[in-house]
Amino acid sequence: MLRVHEFSIAEALAAQVQRHAPAAGRVTEVDITVGALRGLEPEALRMSWEAVTHGTPIAGATLNVDLRPWTITCSTCGRTWPSPVPFVACECGDPSPVPTAGDELDLVALTIEEES
Repeated sequence: MLRVHEFSIAEALAAQVQRHAPAAGRVTEVDITVGALRGLEPEALRMSWEAVTHGTPIAGATLNVDLRPWTITCSTCGRTWPSPVPFVACECGDPSPVPTAGDELDLVALTIEEES
């Protein structure tokens, strides 16, 4: 199922990849990291990627999605840890530590197959 959120992100990502892809060679893989706060479904993003890259120079490139967990920080004890959910109590007893990371969406690497 295609979702509008993933589709618009796939469009922007495809445009960025095409801007950074070398003129010679073919992009075979695109690696991205996505934070939990983005609310992206990796499979929906991959389907959207295939749709927006169809018929372009980057068609057929595999989209590798590294989905990152939330990072939580406790203002009471200063502890920071990854968590699969944004709202959890800290071991020190603080009932409401703060999500401090999880909104990243970064293009990490392009794998290029050189033309012979």
